[in-house]
Amino acid sequence: MVLYFDCDKWGSNFSVPASVANEYLKLCDPLYLKVLIYALAQNSHYLEQTEIASACGVSEDIVSDAYKYWTSNGVLRCEDAPVSRAADTASPAKAEQPSQQLSPVKAIDPTKASVSNKLVIRYTNSEILEKTKSDKQLAGLLNEIQSVLGRTINSTEQGELIALYEYYGFDAPSIILSAEYCCSLEKPRVSYLAAVMKSWYENDILSYKQIEQEIIRATSVRKFENRITSMFGMTSKPSKAQLEYIRAWKDMGFTAEMIEIAYNKCMDNTSKLNFKYINSILTNWAAKSISTPSQVDEEDSRYHSRKTRSSAEEKTSYDLEEFERFAREFDLSKAGRP
Repeated sequence: MVLYFDCDKWGSNFSVPASVANEYLKLCDPLYLKVLIYALAQNSHYLEQTEIASACGVSEDIVSDAYKYWTSNGVLRCEDAPVSRAADTASPAKAEQPSQQLSPVKAIDPTKASVSNKLVIRYTNSEILEKTKSDKQLAGLLNEIQSVLGRTINSTEQGELIALYEYYGFDAPSIILSAEYCCSLEKPRVSYLAAVMKSWYENDILSYKQIEQEIIRATSVRKFENRITSMFGMTSKPSKAQLEYIRAWKDMGFTAEMIEIAYNKCMDNTSKLNFKYINSILTNWAAKSISTPSQVDEEDSRYHSRKTRSSAEEKTSYDLEEFERFAREFDLSKAGRP
C-alpha cells in the first residue's frame, strides 16, 4: 500500500502541527507518534507502508492504524497514491478492478438465535475509515471511547466497537456509559466491554435506560458482596459458590446486619466461617419470616424457654415401666420390716 502525505503546508523544515502537542500527546499511542514523526521528516508525498514499518521498527498493521488515526483527527491528509504511481507496483488486472461498495453490517438484521458472545466481526482499515467518514456519531464514539479509556484504541478494538454499534444496535451514549462502568470495575478493556454488552443483548438489555438500570443493579449487588466478604474477614476473592450464597441471601431480603448476626452465631458454634451453616440459619429465619434483630432475640428467647422447660420435665418425669415393675414386686406384708 502506497500512502500520499501532503506535507507541503508545513514546508521542508520538519514542522510538527501544534495540535499534536496540544491535543494528542496524552492519548496518542507512542507507536502512532513514531509513524507521524517519520512521515513528517521525509518531506515526501509518497511513502511505502513497508518502508515506514521498517524505519520505525513496527508492523505494517501499526502503520495502517496510525494512518487512520492521524487522518481521522485531521492532523494529516493521507490518500492512496494516484493510479499512475500505484501501477508501478500493482498488476494491470488488479489496477483495473473497481472499488467494492461497502455494505452496512446492520443489514444482516441478526436474530437472538444467531448471536453468540464469541461472535467476531472484522473490518479492514479502509472499511473503518469509510464508516467513520460517513457516520459522525460513530466517529465521535471512537474518539470519546479513547478519552474514557485514557489511551488510543487499535483497529481491532475499533472493529469491536463498530460491531456493538452496527450489528448489535447499541447507540453511542449507551456504549460510552458502559465503557465508563467497565473502567469503574478497573477493567478498561474494549474486549471486556464487548463481552458485557453482548451478554446484555442476550438478556434484552438494549436501551440506554435499561443499561443504566442494569448498571445500578449490578453496582448495588457488587457493593453488597464486598460488604459481606469484608465483614467475614475474607482477604481472597470469594468463590463462585460463595457469591451465589451471598446473592441468594440478598434475594431473600436479608440486610447486612442480619447476615452479621447469623455469622456471629456460626462463629460461636463452629469457630470458623462456614457458608453452609450461615445459610441454614438464614433459610430457617426466612421460613419463619424472621427479618429483624428484635425478631431474632424473640426467637432465641422462645428457644431457650423451650429448652429449659424440656430439661425440667426430664428431671421430674417418672419411668412408667420402672413403676409398674416396682408395683408387681412390692410385698405389702413385708413393708416396714428389716
